[in-house]
This record gives sequence, C-alpha cells and structure tokens, in this order.
Amino acid sequence: MKRSISRGVALVLLASMLATTMPLPARATSTQSEIRIGQEAAAQVDRENAIVSDPILNNWVNSVGSNLAQYRARPDINYTFKIIDTNEINAFSLPGGFVYINYGLLNFVNSDDELAGVLGHEMGHVERRHQITLNAKAQILNVIMGVLAMVSPFVWRFGSLINDLSIYKMSRIDELQADQYGLLLMTRAGYDPYAMVSFMKRLGEQGQEGNDLLNKYFETHPDPSARMSHLLGYPEFTQATPQSWLEQAIHDESEGRFSYSLYKIDSMVMPKIPNNELALLHEGEDDLALGDYIEGQQALVKAEHASNTTAQSAAQHELALMPKSTTPGTLLLNPNVGPLIEQVQAVSTLSKQTQTAVDDRIKLGRDDFHRFDARLQSLSYEIPNLSNVNIRPGSRLEGVMNDLSHMAKDLNVVFDKSDAVMTNSPGMLKDINSTINEMQAPLHRKTLTSTDLELFSFYPDLLQHLTTAQNDLVSSVTAARGSVALGYQSLAPLDDYFRELDRAQLDFGGDLSPSTAQQLRPYAQAAITALDGAAAAAETAQTFYFNAQARQLTSGITMLGVGVSRARYETLAKVMQQRLGVDVPTYDESVRLGLSAGDITAATWLAAEEKVPVSTVINEERATGKSVIDIAVDKHLSQESLEIILGIIYEGYVEKPVM
Repeated sequence: MKRSISRGVALVLLASMLATTMPLPARATSTQSEIRIGQEAAAQVDRENAIVSDPILNNWVNSVGSNLAQYRARPDINYTFKIIDTNEINAFSLPGGFVYINYGLLNFVNSDDELAGVLGHEMGHVERRHQITLNAKAQILNVIMGVLAMVSPFVWRFGSLINDLSIYKMSRIDELQADQYGLLLMTRAGYDPYAMVSFMKRLGEQGQEGNDLLNKYFETHPDPSARMSHLLGYPEFTQATPQSWLEQAIHDESEGRFSYSLYKIDSMVMPKIPNNELALLHEGEDDLALGDYIEGQQALVKAEHASNTTAQSAAQHELALMPKSTTPGTLLLNPNVGPLIEQVQAVSTLSKQTQTAVDDRIKLGRDDFHRFDARLQSLSYEIPNLSNVNIRPGSRLEGVMNDLSHMAKDLNVVFDKSDAVMTNSPGMLKDINSTINEMQAPLHRKTLTSTDLELFSFYPDLLQHLTTAQNDLVSSVTAARGSVALGYQSLAPLDDYFRELDRAQLDFGGDLSPSTAQQLRPYAQAAITALDGAAAAAETAQTFYFNAQARQLTSGITMLGVGVSRARYETLAKVMQQRLGVDVPTYDESVRLGLSAGDITAATWLAAEEKVPVSTVINEERATGKSVIDIAVDKHLSQESLEIILGIIYEGYVEKPVM
C-alpha cells in the first residue's frame, strides 16, 4: 500500500473511517442530521473503547441522567448515557444526546449531586447545540477527534500527526453556558446546586497537586476557579436563604451525606434561624448518624417539643434509638488491649516494608513506561496512511481496520490502567496507613468508650483486610510493570505488521486481494496476541488495585462506628437500601451474625450485583471462608463497582463542603 505521509495508528484509523461515513452538515443542521452525526461518532467511540457493563454503575448513571432529562429544553433529543472503562477523569457529549462519562470521573464524584452536575453540564452542550457548526465536514471531524482524544491515549499523544485536523475544544463561552444550563437543570431536578461548585473545587485542588489523570480534562475545559466564580454569581447562590440551605441540607441527609448536611445546618442555617424545628430535627439526626450522641440528643429534645407534629414524631423515634450509655460497664474499664496493640503494630511495620516495595517498583515501572512510550512514538511514523482510502463495509480492508482497532484498544488499556496504578498506589497506601493509625488511637487512650470496645472485637478481621490490601497493592504495581514490559515486547510484532501492511497493494476495486489479506493475517495475529497479553496484565494490575481499595474502604466504614449502635446502624441500612435496592439485615441480625458494618456493606453490594438476598451472600461467605471481595474476584464481578459504592457510603460520613 503506497504511503505518502505517516500517521499515528489510531488517528489514521479514525480519520479514514470517519471520512467515509460522516455526513456533510447542511447550513442549518436538522435534529435528524444532528442525531445521525452523533450516532456515527458514538459507534466509533464504542468501537475504540471498552464500555462498562456493570448493572449497578449503569443504573446509577442512567437514573441520574433520566431524572435530569425530564427537565430538558429539547424534547426532540432522547439521551443515552454510557460509561467508558478508563481511569481518566473526564466526560463528554456528542451531537444528538450521546453522553459518555469515564469510569475515572465516576470514581471521582462523591454523590448523586456531583454526578448530576457533570451530566447536566454535558447535556448543556447538546441542548445548546455546541457541537454542531455551519462549517465544513473537516470541522465535524475535528469535533470527533477532540472527543476521541479524551478517551484514547493514542489520539491524545499523536494528535499532531494528522495534517490539518486540530483537536477541537469547546470555547470558553460554550463551557460557561454548559455550566449555567447544567446548574439550572440539576436544581430543577432536585439536586444540590452547591455540588457543582464542590466538584470543581476538588478538581482544582487535584490539578494543583499534579494528578496526571486530570490532564485531558484540563486540555478540554477552562480553569475550575474561573468556572466557580461564574457559578457563584448565579441566583442559585446569590439569592440563597437559610430556608434554601436547609432544604439542601435535608436533601443531602436523604442521600446519606450526613457530614455535608450537618455542616450546612450548623454554618448556614442555625446562626440565622436557631429555633427552626425542622433544622433542629435534622441537626439531631445528622449528629446521631455521625456518633455525636450528646449534641444529637440536645437537638432532638428541642425538636421533640416542636409544634410541628411531623418533626415531633420523628424526634421521638430517633430519641428512642439512642444508646442508654456511651461509656463501658465497670467490668470493661480496663480491658487487656496488649495483644491488639502488638497486632496493630505488626501491620504498621508491614506498611513500611510495603512502602519501600511499592516505591521501588513504581520507579522501575516509570522508567519502563517512558521507554515504551518513546518506542511507540517512533513506531507511529511507520504507519501507512489510509485516510484517503474508501473502505467499504464487508471488504478485506475493513478487516484490516478492525485489526487496527483491536490493537489500538489493547494499547489504550496498557497505557491507561498501568499508568493509573502507578499514579494512585502511593495515595492508596496512605489511606491504608490512615486506617491503621485510626485503629491505634483508642488502644492508647486512658478512657475508652463503648464504641471503642465494640470495635475492638472486629480488629483481627480488619487487620487481616489491611494486610491483604498491602499485598494486593504490591501485586498491583508488579503487574502494572509487567504489563508495560509486555507492551514493549509487543511493539516488535506490531512493527512487523505495519511493514507488511505498508508493502500491500490495493487491487483495481480498491480492496486488498485475497492473497495479500492472507499474507497479512499471521502478522496481524502475532501483534494482536502479544498486545492482548499486555492488556490482560494491565487488567490484572487494576483488579489487584481495586481489591486493595475495597479492603481498605470496608475497614474504614467499620471504623466509623456506624454498626455499633442501633441508631447509627439504621442510618447506614437506610442509605444502602436506597442506593442498592436491597433489603439490609437488621441491627439485631448484624449483632447475632457478628458482622462488621464494612462487611455488611460489601455483602449488600454483592447481593445487589447478583440480585439475591443478602443472607445468600452471607451464607456463601460462611461456607467458603472467603470475604465478599474474594468471592467477587472469583466470579469476575466488577471490582470498580464495589469500590465506588463503598467510597460513596464512606464519604457520606466524612465529607464536608468547602464554602
């Protein structure tokens, strides 16, 4: 095949396929044409990327998206929402209502409200037709190239290799308009508008810390601080009242964001309306959920004498759940904690060894990664130019394109998952150490609480979780480095394939001859086999990482103390039932079974994933002697889903807004 100009493999593939399929927009693009353009682009995105199929995550995204769509301004657009399996923190929309959110961004948001802000922003681009221009087809290609640059490491790295196709970015005005529309949409749908601001605040903080997973987001979006300034000038904030803050706080509490809700009530409501009966009720409920029994009781006693009968009845119910005493009995004032101190110290010592192992492997892995990247950069210039070739459906040349798509997808997996593991592992180890330190603190206190003593009974299991989490983390970084090494080795057969492809000639019909296609096939298969192995190693690395994170989060949820009293356990059970749609064991059942709050949360997730009662999962744990996390691994279930659910529930008890 004659070559005039070399290209990056994914870009050549995309440009050549899009050039033959993308319709030329009319001067006034109709909705039908807009949808057709979006369908073509969405099909390409789906071909180039793995789409997350986990039912819990998809139900979450679709339920929030569908709720927003009820208030859309364009009833002629039916929205679809998909999750791309990449760790990059980003989202995008296509003409016609096709909205994509990266797994990395889904993992970054802390609530339904933050997710609503992201989806509302992307829907704003569609509602205001930002992607549809009156220009020529090349500009539509730029839009699609820009979108694919967000999800493909290939396109992002080699974008400059396409002749005149620059990576399209929304204008600053477009982005601000999408923010404004998203804010309006999420507010109408009943979500907390401040979540959009808190999300951008955290984006800015992560960007300042140099989080590589945000590089593409900042390539395609304006600075978060400027966007926050504009948002805070809209009526949702400038005209906020203590009553509107209270409404937001009640909504936040209903989602399980107790710390967030309490902060708003204490900071924005009570100073202005200190005797508001609903504010007192929900302040007391939040205090109770967070384990502050004294403050909670004081607020609830006031609400119990309210003139509002609903508030009065709710306060009486909460007071009835209060523990009778928060101090241990006389026989347990001086428990023997010596063995626990030794066990926790042993895991703490192990964490120092884990730190050294992780740091060493990441350093070597980064060196390998740079060599791999440099070799791939040089290889990209050997790829033949197919952008001017008419590729007919069902042709042998289309088979070549499918092979190139397969290779590009594998390389994207290697880049994305191995890089994410090496980037995130140090932070993950800090989280593990934080939980260990949290376990050490009560062991050295002179006066113990009943919560401390209740938690001590779970320490052996928690320490086992944290030990296994550290082993998983070392395995994760090791597998990530192995993935990069296999990726580097795969470049030799990939280079062989490109050279053979470059020599191939098209027949008079514009297709490869049968003999030429047959000659190319072994080279393509060798490259695909090698790249499949590298991608599989990257998937393994990420699974180990998510296992470690899930084990740390289950321990963290238990250490919150939410399972040691009936009142606090009910807040956890309510959140799980609402989020996962599964009947959760009662407090009495949890005590009888001797299960920690973290283990019950994980078991409830697995029950929702498999659509079985939680009791079935608990029985399976007892029968196999395995944790929910290990059972999920054996069944090849989504570890991403588990750690996201655990993370959202945990954050609900600890996250506070930065006002």
